Amino acid sequence: MLIFINFYFMKFSEILGQDKTKQLLINMVQDNRLSHAILFHGKEGIGKKALALAFAQYIVCENQQETDACGECPACKKAQKLVHPDIHFVFPVIKDGSIKSISDSYIKEWRKEILNSPYFSYKHWNSTLGEGKKQSAIYVDESSEMIKKLNFKPYESDYKVMIIWLPEKMNIQTANKLLKTLEEPSAKTVLILVAENLDFMLSTIISRVQQIKIAPISDDIVASYLTDNFSVSNDIKQFATKYAKGNLIEAIQALNQSEENERYFEWFMQFMRLSYGNKMLDLIQLIDEIIAYDKNELKNFLMYTVRYLRDNFMLNKKQVDLVYLIEKENEFAQKFSSFINENNIDLMYSTKKKTIEDINRNANAKIQMQVLAVNMVRAFSMS
Repeated sequence: MLIFINFYFMKFSEILGQDKTKQLLINMVQDNRLSHAILFHGKEGIGKKALALAFAQYIVCENQQETDACGECPACKKAQKLVHPDIHFVFPVIKDGSIKSISDSYIKEWRKEILNSPYFSYKHWNSTLGEGKKQSAIYVDESSEMIKKLNFKPYESDYKVMIIWLPEKMNIQTANKLLKTLEEPSAKTVLILVAENLDFMLSTIISRVQQIKIAPISDDIVASYLTDNFSVSNDIKQFATKYAKGNLIEAIQALNQSEENERYFEWFMQFMRLSYGNKMLDLIQLIDEIIAYDKNELKNFLMYTVRYLRDNFMLNKKQVDLVYLIEKENEFAQKFSSFINENNIDLMYSTKKKTIEDINRNANAKIQMQVLAVNMVRAFSMS
């Protein structure tokens, strides 16, 4: 279960790291150099949404400070609750025939997630909208809503602000209408686009916005946050920090999965030792134990083994800086890694990935795991 961060306000001071970007945004407002469209881009979990929210609040704040919004004026209080009439939100939604496929149809869910924490992933947002449904997107219905809102004069602030989260999820019709808006911007309007993958955005849109690349959060700041907010060992904290590479969402997920990973590690050791010893009957018994858990647990275990095999191969190749292991895993890997080499890693890795794919397609889990066991025995014979 993902543990969130519990932000209650949307000020620059509450965003982890990103000091240079914060100052850049503040200077834009203070120096009256606001662009009509700004694109924040960078990897997941580094605070892009949080920066967009804090920037929007700073723009509408009635008593702007040198380093932040005041947090006390009526505009700030409305912005903090995500109800300021001049701050609008666009984000991916699920297509549901019973309601219109626009952001306003899901604004309650959006506010709940943001007020809990702006550090959430697209995958998490999809699960919030409805487990098992198709992926969310920004549909053409949204474009007319966007144009309507942008054509309104500001109600209370000097500016209208529209935050568009994941513009790369726009379908082509919506993207083209956004392009027209960018070519003919409304007065006193600021569009803040928050993207993770520029490869899926129209180049014509990218060329018409001011780009700001957001850097990953520094390891020191991530480690400090984990220390202050979670009761975990230094070993697990260090692993989560290194594994996350500046992505706070990944760091917290790594902590949440630490207990499950201990079980996966025990299964992995047994599976490898039995495969190396060609003990098929014992392997079948272990497989029965593993598949007694639910399908997600099985997939998580297989993903863990893919990661751990990769780390062992990196250790074999003396690429220690690319390895993410806690102490117990590292102790086992010091000996085990010598058995993972160029002769067998391709078979091991591809077999495990195929097993995950087949189980995702609802293939019989027991049969797929038995096939995996046969291939692991074969791979060890190649070492």
